[in-house]
Amino acid sequence: MPGPAHRPLAARRLRVALLPAVLLAGLLAAPPSPVRPVPAAAAPAAVARHVVVLSFDGLRPDALRAVWGPLAGQSAAAWSARTTLPSVTLPAHASMLTGVGPEGHGVRVNAWEDGPRLDRPTVFSEVLRHGGRAHAIVAKRKLLYLVPEAVPQEHLLYPRARQAQVVAHASRVLRERRPAFLFVHAADPDDVGHRDGWMSPAYLQVVAQVPGLVARVLDDLRRAGLWPATLLIVTADHGGHGRGHGAGRPEDVLIPWIALGGPARAGTTLTDPIVTYDTAATVLDALGLPVPFMWTGRPVRQAYAVAVR
Repeated sequence: MPGPAHRPLAARRLRVALLPAVLLAGLLAAPPSPVRPVPAAAAPAAVARHVVVLSFDGLRPDALRAVWGPLAGQSAAAWSARTTLPSVTLPAHASMLTGVGPEGHGVRVNAWEDGPRLDRPTVFSEVLRHGGRAHAIVAKRKLLYLVPEAVPQEHLLYPRARQAQVVAHASRVLRERRPAFLFVHAADPDDVGHRDGWMSPAYLQVVAQVPGLVARVLDDLRRAGLWPATLLIVTADHGGHGRGHGAGRPEDVLIPWIALGGPARAGTTLTDPIVTYDTAATVLDALGLPVPFMWTGRPVRQAYAVAVR
């Protein structure tokens, strides 16, 4: 049996051995620490007072690039941006306007009948929440599912209104109403692709009109004194092959993403990877509004003519 001289040492060893158990019991008994919400990203300095997203349905980047030459010196362009899957109109535009992929916005069906609108934060809702004005012009009614009812919205039925009429009307809306955010959708490339085939002569003829339409918008902005403060983003929801789309092949998922206007870095090829949900983040960022923390999209600041914090 150990003598008295050994008892303090044994007691110390016992206390050391029991220490982890005591600490664990204390941790389990303590109330959990409150979960702190992640704050939204700080708002940057605005680079634009107006942002226009001009989406040409089914526009392949290789087809547009072949005729884009006259505007190359005025634009910051990416020719291998990507859309989300499925590469079809409504889910892809949902990603473009919500800043998240289908797993975030839940839109996977390419159809909508009149009824409740999408209940997710969108560029529209964020602009309105911060006191700005927005406007939507679409050639396919199903896209109104993505537009809050509080936003002025117009359905210019295709083919009664083709891309030339849609873009001209959008230019008038911008000049006369001057919304902070204007979303414009034209259906011509997609319609001709389904009918005659992507990259068919008829399809290429429709695509060849696009640079001229964009140039007219830029001219209108200059005449109205809006060019220095307006960022114009030309893009698409998806591409296509044969007479269809929706797959993950490059012809379907690669899209153009082009920035123009006074705030754009003219004559630039954008090298950073771009996904369509980055469009939503870029709109808010360019307007000086915070990007919601839950969004996957990130602003394409490489396209800006000036650096922002």
